[in-house]
Amino acid sequence: MTVDEALRISSLPAGEFEALKEFVRRIDERLNTDVRSRGLIHVDGKKEFAFDGDRALMLVDTFGTADEDRFWDLAAYERGQQVELSKEFVRQHYRQIGYHKRLYAAREKGLPEPDIPPLPDPVLQQVSDLYVGLFERLTGERFR
Repeated sequence: MTVDEALRISSLPAGEFEALKEFVRRIDERLNTDVRSRGLIHVDGKKEFAFDGDRALMLVDTFGTADEDRFWDLAAYERGQQVELSKEFVRQHYRQIGYHKRLYAAREKGLPEPDIPPLPDPVLQQVSDLYVGLFERLTGERFR
């Protein structure tokens, strides 16, 4: 997306758009500084903002979690690998079993969305291990 497209879609004046971009850059720089010391790279993530009554920019949702952001393992990256540590693991499972394709086909046809299949126990354990490990690396604290 170009800056012109973003400005048109958001209806933000250029100055507010630039302030928003700078705010996001500062958050991402701080996140990367924090997580690199724990062997992670912050790749990208979702941040939600709003303006108060005086048009002051406010961050209005969480960030820096496995649900909002993507992280890679730093050591693996330095070896030329991209080891994803986020909910992308679950997305890929649903793509592999065909659920993603069925979901989007139903949406395109205006049909009810198919029920989300439960994760099989081995996948559920992998997801749990991923989230616990990521929690420990993000916070520097033991989960249990």
